[in-house]
Formats: sequence, C-alpha cells, structure tokens
Amino acid sequence: VINAIEHLRYSRQASRYTTNIVWGNIQTCVEILLKDYLAVDAVVNNQTPQSTPISYVAANNELTHFFARTARRPERIVRGNLFSFESSVTGMTISSECRSQQYNNDMAPAAQELPTLCQKSPHNITLVFKQISSFIKEIDNVINMTGNQLIPLQHFLNDFVDERFLPTLQNKVKREIADATEGNSGLNMVKMPETKIGWPRPLLQGTLKVQEQLVELRALMNRMPKYCNKFLDIIYELLKYYKRICHNTFNNIVGINTLGMNEMVCHLWFKDAKLVQVIRALPMWADMFKGAITERFSSHSDLVGFIGTHQGKDVLDKDSMIAESERLVQLAQLQDSIMWLVQYVESFVENLQCDKELQDQLTGSNVKLLEDCKSLLSERCNELMQLAEDCLLILFLEIRVQCYFHLLIVLRKQDYKVDMVNSDPDVSITLLNKFLSQLEEKIRDFLPSSHVKFLFEGLGYVMSNIIIVNASYIKEINAGGLKKMSRNILALQQNLTNITLTCELELERARFYYELLYQKPDEILRNIVEQQKRFTKAEYVELIQLYYRSNRSNKNKRSEKQLNLHLVKLNEIMETAGETDS
Repeated sequence: VINAIEHLRYSRQASRYTTNIVWGNIQTCVEILLKDYLAVDAVVNNQTPQSTPISYVAANNELTHFFARTARRPERIVRGNLFSFESSVTGMTISSECRSQQYNNDMAPAAQELPTLCQKSPHNITLVFKQISSFIKEIDNVINMTGNQLIPLQHFLNDFVDERFLPTLQNKVKREIADATEGNSGLNMVKMPETKIGWPRPLLQGTLKVQEQLVELRALMNRMPKYCNKFLDIIYELLKYYKRICHNTFNNIVGINTLGMNEMVCHLWFKDAKLVQVIRALPMWADMFKGAITERFSSHSDLVGFIGTHQGKDVLDKDSMIAESERLVQLAQLQDSIMWLVQYVESFVENLQCDKELQDQLTGSNVKLLEDCKSLLSERCNELMQLAEDCLLILFLEIRVQCYFHLLIVLRKQDYKVDMVNSDPDVSITLLNKFLSQLEEKIRDFLPSSHVKFLFEGLGYVMSNIIIVNASYIKEINAGGLKKMSRNILALQQNLTNITLTCELELERARFYYELLYQKPDEILRNIVEQQKRFTKAEYVELIQLYYRSNRSNKNKRSEKQLNLHLVKLNEIMETAGETDS
C-alpha cells in the first residue's frame, strides 16, 4: 500500500486519484471488512429493535373509512375467457418454467452472504487490533496527511472498543462468574493438576473461573496494550464482585441474616474484638500469616479467660451451633480457595510489572497505571485475605463452642454418685469425640497442615479448663463417679492425641484434679505445702467445697464449721505461696 501511494504521488494520474482519496477508500474497505467479522450490524440490531408504526396504520384506516361510500356497489360479474390454451404444448411449457422458477426462488436464501474465515464476534477485535493500529500508524507516518487529526479508521476502532467491546466483555465476565457460583454450584470443588495451578488441594469452581478470566484479561493486555487501564479496571471490579459473592457464601454458612435461624454463638464470640485480638496474637497465627504483627504473643490461658466471660451470657443449645460438619467443611473450602486466589493475584501483579515487552508498548497514563497497579489491587487482596482469616476464626471458635456445649452437659448431670461404673464414657463425650475426629478427617483434604494444626492446638487446655472450672455444677460425687470422670477424660485425651499426635498432658491435669477427691481436705492442704501448687486458689476452694457436698449426710453446723476452717487455712497457704487473689 505504501509503495502504491508513493507511486501515485508522482504519476500522471495524481490529479485524478489523490493520496487522500486512495487512503480514505482503503480505510473504508477495511472498516466494511471489520464490520462483517465483528458483527457490528447484529449488535446494533439487538440494541435498537425495530418498532411497528401503529399510529400511522390507525390513521390510514380512519381516512379510508371517512371517504368510503355508504352506498353498496353492485357486484361485478366475472366473465370467463372464451378460449383456453392451458392444455396446449406452449401453455404447458410456460407453466412448467414458471413453476420451476418459483421453486428456485422459494428455495434460494433471502440474502447471499460471503463466507467468512471465522465466526463473527465482537471478540475478533482482539486478534487484529494491534496489527491494524500498527498498519494505520505506519502509513500515516509516511504520507503525513492528517497531522494531529484522528484517522477515521482509528476512530472506528476506538469507538467500537469503548462503546461495544469493553461493555460486552465486562458483562461476559460477570455472567460467567455468576453462572459458576449460582446456587450450590458455587461450592463445587474442582481438582486441578498441581503442576497447572501450583496448589495441591481442590479449589472452588467459582475461584477457578475467576482465575480463567484473569488469564484472558492478561492476554488482552498484550493484544491491546492501549486499553491496559480498562482491563485493570475490569480486574478490579471482578475481584470486588467475587469478594461480594464469597462474603454472601460466608454469611449463608454461618447463618447470618438468615430468616428463621438464631445467631450462632461462634459469631457472637467472633464479634468480640478483644477475643479475636487474643487469637491473632497466638504464636501459630503469626507463623501462618507472616504479615501478622503483634506487640506480644498471647497464650491459650488468655484465650480461655476471654471465652469464659461469654459462658454465662450466651445460651448454648443445638440451635446456636453449626451442628452440620458439612457447613464447616464448606467454610474450610472457601478459606483455602480465597487464600490461593490472593496468592495468584499477587503473583499476577508481580509478573505484570516485570513484563518489559508490555511496558515498552505502553504510552501515556498507562505507564504510571501499570506501576501503581499493585497498590490498586492490594485493597481487593486485603479484603479477600480478611475474609479468609474470618473463615479460619469461625472454624477455630466453633470447635471450642462444641467443646463447651458437650462438656457442660456432662458436668451438669444430677450427680456423680453411682454404684456401678460403666466402662463406656458419657454419650456427650462420645458425640464430641465423633464430631472432632470426623471434622479433622474431612478438612484435612481442604486445608494445609499448619491450619489444621492451628484449629486443634490448645484444645486439650480448653477441655481441661472447662472440666475444672465448672466443677461447681457437680452436686455430689463418690468413688464410682470419680472413675466415671476419669474414663471421660481418658476418652477425650485418646481421641485428641490421635488428632494432634501429641500427648495432651493438659488433660492429665484435669484427671489429677478430680483424683484429689480421694484424699481428705487436710491431706490436700498438706500436699499444697509439701509440693508445688498445681491449681489456683479458686480451683482449690471449689474442690474442697465439692468434697464436703459429697461426704456429709446432712447439713449440720459441724460440717459448715470444718469447711470454713479448711478454707481459712487454704487462704493462708496460698498467701504464703504468693497468690492472694481468688
């Protein structure tokens, strides 16, 4: 084309076919060709459907009715032809040709269209945009006839991309994400090869669909670098849209804003900012989330103290817990998929900033936008990461809610004064062990080992604390009841050891606490003096009171007096040991 235009400048036909006319006709031909492949007419017809001019039809009918004669005209008598030549050879030949021509017209397509090399679609602009833009720029640099004016063909390309392709692309992205997350399909897990996604565990179908859209948008940046900022805006809105979907899924699993459902106790604890702060200050939390910064690490004793403040306020029943382990598994799946997506987006941004080929093609504001894309997308990544952490916190708290619910049922029995000891643990202990073992087995496939370890770490201390601190619920206990309590504690310890693969010595502390009731109060106090104290003053007080409740036949003054004497002596011993508070 360039050689032909240069030849035209110096030819004798230059006055007849100017460069402006030739270049304009070339642009017109390219535009017509593009319209066929981009299905421009189809898009326009879909946006502006034709309407029927009803008003003109009505007006025409009224006018005809106005000029119509009221008098009825006599019917015209149709006379037949005197001669008929239909059966002649000539008439039969003409009739056959007419029928054949009518048949061909009926079978012929309404409009003959030229065949295309590919299917018509607005998306075809991504395959030719860079080449046509380079073609326009190269010719314009040679003939230099437009100056600063926008070339018509380039104007057509810009208008088509801005007004039709980009809105169509954005709607397509949202529609595919909505289809992948609609109803129960949003919680479908898909196992992809680890070599393809760099993740050993299954991921949610919706999360993989977001990743596919990111890959497609990344390819479009290379094909159409001029619109790199527009594609980044679509990515920003895509992550915002998917975060909203994940948040709705989180609310549905936890039962927030669901009609007919009570607020879960784990969510009530989750709303306690101080309690959440203590969990985030645990050492394992800092190991899982390297960005976590805390002034000091907390301990599980701090956690139990904060949870204890909720025990009397929140009603623990079956309706206030996430009883179905499947819902907790879904929460684990959501958490792991979000974590992978955040890592993928962070890697996406880093690769984008390191793409020198793309940076060389960018001009104007796109250069600075690419440099700042990390800060633009970091907000969405932080929101998604916050939601992933919330999922893990709900899992962490719900496991402890289940422990409180089942263990308090055991401690609130009428009494532990039994003659015959059953070798089986209490039903609530069996249910709790079954819940914990099944949950650990299910979420192991959807969470990294460090997260599973975090969920069950310190659980032995929590159970031990519940059993000891709530001893006041026990009215009476004898030797048979003590054996029953030891059997319950042993069942908890064995099950938790199978989960955490540690000895769970904290539960040994609870068993030793109740075995002290085999001794008399004087022996208990003597052991505190001779040996190092293993419990707090309040726990020793409750232990002595339980002993007197279980070993007096009636409420006589002598027993009350002996109880008070032992409590006074206990107070003196604890003050000597340096513990003055109760």
